[in-house]
Order: sequence, then structure tokens, then C-alpha cells
Amino acid sequence: MEEIRLKVHAKINLTLEITGVNDRGYHELDMLCCSISPYDEVCVRVSDSVKVTMDGTVAGSENTAYRAALVVSEQSGTALDVTIKKGIPSSAGLGGSSADASAVFYAAVKLGLVDTDTAEKLCVKVGSDVSYMMRGGYCRLRGEGERITPLGNVDYTVAVVQKEIGASTAEVYRGYDEAPVKGIGVDAVLRGEPYYNVLEKSAVKRCGAISETKRRLEELYGNAVMTGSGSAVFAIVADNADENLLKEKFADCMFAEIVRTCPSGIEEI
Repeated sequence: MEEIRLKVHAKINLTLEITGVNDRGYHELDMLCCSISPYDEVCVRVSDSVKVTMDGTVAGSENTAYRAALVVSEQSGTALDVTIKKGIPSSAGLGGSSADASAVFYAAVKLGLVDTDTAEKLCVKVGSDVSYMMRGGYCRLRGEGERITPLGNVDYTVAVVQKEIGASTAEVYRGYDEAPVKGIGVDAVLRGEPYYNVLEKSAVKRCGAISETKRRLEELYGNAVMTGSGSAVFAIVADNADENLLKEKFADCMFAEIVRTCPSGIEEI
């Protein structure tokens, strides 16, 4: 086998809490995450040189999939050519860039270039949630996101809306550090308290559309929460929720879909 094709799913942060800063200067996280049905299509093949093409455009070293392919090449001595067809919205907090990197590592294991343990160690070099994205499902993530505890399955129907591109993750975290917010704790959420995200206040200051989107979603469905560092917002809805109604109400938005949770992060095509 010299080529593998994958669907790699988006995720939502049902809850995001920051519990401190570690010795490396990174935020210590405590999160509940689950995979959702939107996905990128990723084709990974053995090649003579590292190359990543996204929606027809060659990507550079700032691209997470490129960085993943590069560390696989350094580890295994084999270069990868990666082609990505985007389906996950960008700068939304839905894990799109990490998803693409996780697909590269998953493919590297399937192609026999690295073993699973090595791939998971390499994930950390590229991003804090890349190893989770390679696994997916309903999990609790702690530390920098690398300590993953599977929690079984959730079967939710979810309305997801992104009005506009959000601020950079780094900016949102800097804003949080300037004015920290303390949540009720993930354990309380697991006992039935509402989902929440402590980054929301900082993200809203940098992207006012988040608060507008949240207000409009809550008018339709009740409690709504920003995912990741924004700018997408989600609400858990009834299984028979009308997607046409959602699209009508959010016709001015970049993305508005009724989606489903998924039991895993990656599927082979």
C-alpha cells in the first residue's frame, strides 16, 4: 500500500476549562470533546518529497499537515504527498487544521512508516489536540490536550453556526491571561451542569459576531456554547431539528448546519 484516503472529522469542545500553566509555559486544559460529522477528505501517498496541497493550492511550512508530513519524513526517511479537500470551516474552533495533521499521522501508521506509539508522540510536536483528533469520539482531554480519556459515546444532534472568521488562537489565549475566567469545572458538567467555555469572553472581545451568533442560537434552541477559541457556536438540538429553518435564520453566516456526533475521528474511504 502506498496511498490511503481518509475522512477526518471536525470536533466540538462541549466544555473547555483552563486549570493553570505548566512548567513549559503552556496552558493546562480540561476539556470534553466529541467528533462531529463535517469532515475533510485527505489523501496521503508515498512520494519523493514532502508536499501538501489544500483545495488546489500548495501549502507551506505554516500548515499543520505540512508540519506533520515533515516530522514523519524526519522520523521514517519517507516523504509524503498530502492532498486535502476542505469541508471543515477554518478559524472556527472545530479542529480543522489539527484534523488534517492527524490524518497524516494516521496514514503514516497505516502505510507502515511509524508505529502508533511513535505517531502519538509526534502528534504533540505539531499541536496539542492532534492526538485526540486522530482518535476522536467523546473524550476528556487534560494537560496540554495529550492526556485523553475515552468516555464512551454520546449521540447528539448539534446545530453549528459560524458567522465570520475568528481571532487567532494565540490572541484569544492572551486575552484570557489578561482577564482569567473560572468555570464550574468539568466534573460538575459530567454530573449534569451546562456546557461552557472559559475562552468565550476573550474571543468575543476579538470577534463580536460570536456573541450575536450565540444570542440568535439560544433564541432557537436554548443553551449555546462557543467551541475551541471560536468563532463557531453550537447548541444541542432535537433529533428532528429543521436544517432548512437553521439555514434560513442564519443565511448571513459562513456556515450553518445541523450535524451529528461521531464515534471516531477518522474513517478510511
